[in-house]
Amino acid sequence: MVSGRWPFCSGINHADIMFAGCFVDDRQVPSVVALNKDELQVLDTWHTLGLRGTGSHDCVADDVFVPADRVFSVFDGPIVDRPLYRFPVFGFFALSIGAAALGNARAAIDDLVELAGGKKGLGSTRTLAERSATQAAAATAESALGAARALFYEVIEAAWQVSHDAEAVPVTMRNRLRLAATHAVRTSADVVRSMYDLAGGTAIYDNAPLQRRFRDAFTATAHFQVNEASRELPGRVLLDQPADVSML
Repeated sequence: MVSGRWPFCSGINHADIMFAGCFVDDRQVPSVVALNKDELQVLDTWHTLGLRGTGSHDCVADDVFVPADRVFSVFDGPIVDRPLYRFPVFGFFALSIGAAALGNARAAIDDLVELAGGKKGLGSTRTLAERSATQAAAATAESALGAARALFYEVIEAAWQVSHDAEAVPVTMRNRLRLAATHAVRTSADVVRSMYDLAGGTAIYDNAPLQRRFRDAFTATAHFQVNEASRELPGRVLLDQPADVSML
C-alpha cells in the first residue's frame, strides 16, 4: 500500500501511469512504484514563472495497492540488459532538461535575429542588427550555445557507446553527463537573458516570444538536477573527494 504526495509530476494531465519514488517497508529502501493515474488525486498546483506547459502538478495517493511487479529500484541496475537500459538513468533525467533548455536558447537567438532586422531604438536611425553592441552580443551568444551543445552531444555519444558494454557505465562518464547537462541548462539561460536584454521593451509583454523564452529558461535552472548547487557533486568527484555517486 502506498500513500504520499509528490510535486513536479510533469505531464500528468496526459498520463495514464505515474512513476513515483517512495520508501518500502520499515527498511526504508528507496524504490519506484508505477501508479495508475485514476487512483491519484491531481492537485492544481502548477502556477509558476515558466515551463507552464509541462503541467507539473502535485499528485496524492492514499493507500493505493501496488503489485510487486510494479515496484523496482533505480539503484540496482537495469532489469533489461540492453544499451538503452544500461544508460545512466539519472544522467538521462538531467539530459532531458538540458535538451529542452538548448532548444529554448536556440529559439531565443532566432527570435532576436528576426526582431533586430526591423527594430530601431528610440531616436536611432539604425536597426538593432546594425548596431555593433547587438552584433557582438549575438556572436557571443551563438558561440556559447554552440559550445555547450557540442559538449552535450559529445558526452551523450560517448556514454551511449560505453552503454553497449556489459559493465556498468563508470562514475567518470556519469559525472561528465551531469556536468554537460548542467552546463547546457545554465549556459542556455545566460544566452536567453542576453537576447532578452537586447530586445528591450519589446520583450516585456506577455505575448512576446522572448519573454516566454526568458521565463522558461530560468525556471529550468531551478531544477535540482541542474541548479547551481548540482555542480558540487561532480566537483567532489573531479577532486577525488568522498561523494555519494548513487544519483549520478
